[in-house]
Amino acid sequence: MLLFVCLCCVAVAHAQTWKEMNNEQKMLKLKEFRADNQKFLKEKLSMSTDQLTDIDNVNLCFLSTIDRIDRYGKTDEGKQQYASVALAARDAQLDAIMGTEKRDQFIAYVKAKLQKAGLVDK
Repeated sequence: MLLFVCLCCVAVAHAQTWKEMNNEQKMLKLKEFRADNQKFLKEKLSMSTDQLTDIDNVNLCFLSTIDRIDRYGKTDEGKQQYASVALAARDAQLDAIMGTEKRDQFIAYVKAKLQKAGLVDK
């Protein structure tokens, strides 16, 4: 346990902003973030393996949709409109998979993590 605390202190002392990280460092952070989220979904919200897989699939589909919107959208306003529709569809699918109460708990968990990391305002 002491080793873990020491490693955390070293990591914080050498923390970098997202812009300062190279792609490999970003990928490692994203994998760590995802693993923590998966653990929370499974252990705290009692999501099944099928639900975790479905959540991953919804998120992958959403990200690829956003990528296509960015690539093929003609104006920023048009991109924003398409992205809003894609986000609403993603929200509806996650509500169906998780239920609104558990989804709200997960949103609060992620928001707290992002605030703690200084990535969003409190």
